Amino acid sequence: MRKSFKKAGVLALVGTAAAVTYAAPPSESWSNGVAEAKQLDDNRSKGNGKQPKNVILLIGDGMGPTQVSAASYLKGDGFGTEDLTMNTFKNIGFARTFSHDNTVTDSAAAATAFSSSHKTDNNVIGLAPEKEKHEEDEDHFEVATVLEEAEDRGKATGLVTTTRITHATPAAFASHIDHRDKENEIAVQMLKEHEVDVLLGGGKGQFLPKSEGGKREDGLNLLKDAEKRGYTIAEDAKGLEKAKEGKLLGLFNTSHMNYELDRDLTKEPSLAEMTEKAIDVVSKEKEGFFLMVEGGRIDHAAHVNYPASTMRETLAFDDAVKVAKEFAERNKDTLVIVSADHETGGMSIGAGGTYGFNKDIIRNVTRSAEYMGKQVNKEKTNIPEVMEKFAGIKDLKEEEIKRIADEKSAADGIAKVISNRALIGWTTTGHTGVDVPVYAFGPQADKLTGTIDNTKIAEVISEAVKGKQQGKPVKK
Repeated sequence: MRKSFKKAGVLALVGTAAAVTYAAPPSESWSNGVAEAKQLDDNRSKGNGKQPKNVILLIGDGMGPTQVSAASYLKGDGFGTEDLTMNTFKNIGFARTFSHDNTVTDSAAAATAFSSSHKTDNNVIGLAPEKEKHEEDEDHFEVATVLEEAEDRGKATGLVTTTRITHATPAAFASHIDHRDKENEIAVQMLKEHEVDVLLGGGKGQFLPKSEGGKREDGLNLLKDAEKRGYTIAEDAKGLEKAKEGKLLGLFNTSHMNYELDRDLTKEPSLAEMTEKAIDVVSKEKEGFFLMVEGGRIDHAAHVNYPASTMRETLAFDDAVKVAKEFAERNKDTLVIVSADHETGGMSIGAGGTYGFNKDIIRNVTRSAEYMGKQVNKEKTNIPEVMEKFAGIKDLKEEEIKRIADEKSAADGIAKVISNRALIGWTTTGHTGVDVPVYAFGPQADKLTGTIDNTKIAEVISEAVKGKQQGKPVKK
């Protein structure tokens, strides 16, 4: 655990509306609207009185309301739905997601809002501008995160993801850097400056030198360094299962972990299995813990408009939510928060003016579009065979074959055919600015109902890990 966080120029987590940094307002009325919304947040319930000892934050990266609904429909019979674990939460709200410099946030800025309660610019991690209005080339300062606050109070900490562990979302809790792409530097900060008790995900390349198949040009082997620091190293599902005591570093892929549809072809653990192991490790700390779990590949699937992977990743994420909620039901001093950093893809259920969702099209898909695309030969002559074998489509039309063959990537063409048949629509390959769902369970969960700003999540977590109500913000 990190001993202290006393760097010069660090901004403390904020506890009042006046201290929150917002994007440059296009008008006075817009600014007044933000202020009023924040005042409503502050006037909202002070919680149910009990202070949480543990906090589990689960982030479905790119998971907007449509992704949740689509997964629920996929799980249900006929035209109907079946409840996800998320749907069983009683304290529900929506979070605004805009960043300091854009109406449409990226994961770095959104995760920094979750981790520190500060709005920052897209691509920036663990840093925030002091000025309320965005300016080009403005200075950014380090902001304390809820993970760092947990460490300072002797709590165990953990970060779990299906992306690289150094990717934007986990990075925002245990690093401070001006650009999210500096992942080699983020790895050093996570391991040497924080010593997070549990780190599970992909991204082994950021921990190994190029001479050993990694991405590092400085020659450092951070896996050896981690072993010296007392970490057990796990490289596959069996290694994760065998790990028992002490700190744990599990890196299950050189880059991102595989899509859930393809996981049975690998030795990688599921997100639910990683979550269960992480909880098992951090819950041994008598002072409590903070754990962040990210379903990171929901976002990746939605970026490339892969309908089946988007829904399957959401279902896998919900399996992890189930693990967390069941722990909280047994341990009444645990707060579970489920949300998303933003929506990705502009996904719709129903497309092209047609009412409907052909869920069996998605159910018949057994591999990701990425995997299927790699099975298409150079001559593009085996497209019907690939689609029948992995998507269950036996009546592929000539125009669909041509569409797959003509796309720059066969995977993109395959995904478009499946989306069209299933009646899943997409408006973008990027993020959107819609509000995202917030679900909460346990002590203080009622603070996260209604429409809130995403920074409110960090405020509630901060109060929980401190064990008391926040006072005025203090610049360190």
